[in-house]
Amino acid sequence: MRHQVQAIFSEHKKEITDAWISAIFGTYDIDTVGFLRSQEDAFANPVGNKTKKATAILIDALVDDNLDSDIVTPAMNELIQVRAVQKFEADQAMSVIFVLKNIIRKHIVPKLSKSEEFADLLELESKIDSLALVGFRIYSECRDKVQRMRVDEFKRKHFQLLKRAERILEKPVGEPES
Repeated sequence: MRHQVQAIFSEHKKEITDAWISAIFGTYDIDTVGFLRSQEDAFANPVGNKTKKATAILIDALVDDNLDSDIVTPAMNELIQVRAVQKFEADQAMSVIFVLKNIIRKHIVPKLSKSEEFADLLELESKIDSLALVGFRIYSECRDKVQRMRVDEFKRKHFQLLKRAERILEKPVGEPES
């Protein structure tokens, strides 16, 4: 990303971050949105806290033009994992990344004066697409993990029922009666 776009992005970093957080919170139902926005306690509002921290890290990474996976992946994990566990569909979970493009356009495009600066903006948007790919991988991994946990829980319950039946019948379940 070249200097003009980066300078404008840096200048509007707080507004962009706040707008992005607001857009993410807006994907929740109306009762939850108020809580996410108003509750500052990290223990009472872990989703809001994680969202604010993750978005700040990701915006800093974009402003600094540093998409190092050691920085970006943990932040994306915080942002996307919650959405995967909360049963957001893939498009709903990932839309929070793509909405950032519109927010950035709103703040940066009016200040661009040369056509080559638009190419720089497209480069920035490509980096956001890269973040989305990281997010989609994380979302898929989280959903797979949740499914495995559900299957394991079903197996545990089934096994416990079999053991209880064996105690009641005083013989292993599944053996034919003599």
